[in-house]
Amino acid sequence: MAQIQHRIDEMTDDSGFLGLVDPHAYTSFVGEDWTLEALFERVESEMRQRTVLLWGTGGEGQWRIDLSDSPVDPRLPIIRKIAGPITVTQGELVVVNLDTVTMAAQFADSAVDDDKDIYGSSIELPNGDYICTISQLTDPEEDRTHEGPDFHLQLIAGRTSPWFEVAWSEL
Repeated sequence: MAQIQHRIDEMTDDSGFLGLVDPHAYTSFVGEDWTLEALFERVESEMRQRTVLLWGTGGEGQWRIDLSDSPVDPRLPIIRKIAGPITVTQGELVVVNLDTVTMAAQFADSAVDDDKDIYGSSIELPNGDYICTISQLTDPEEDRTHEGPDFHLQLIAGRTSPWFEVAWSEL
């Protein structure tokens, strides 16, 4: 497999959630009058199908995100870490914020990859099953201790048990 190295310099997050999604397999539209409960039920159903991973960030902000097939630089602190499965069906995954997910849930003509060009958040990968290890490297409640990314997403080929709920969330 070719080496994966991709950086998103600044992804806006006004809701405290980020995600990784296969935009070609994820069923985004919930309804024009969706509720947060209905949206999270959809996301959790899609997580069981390995089309999306969604996690809480611990706060709102502008996030720097690295995607790689290598582990986190050992000089960087890991605040928390979790691994989950995702499947690539048409050669692409996209990092998303909850705002994009909610727009796609409400409007049938919106899609979860609508903002990928704005953020540079699309990554090309061979089709297949991946384990994504999400490491949070900064604490939004504390001062930064390094100039590296806020999140590191390591993608390696493989399978693991699906998520049944949004990670690091109290909703």
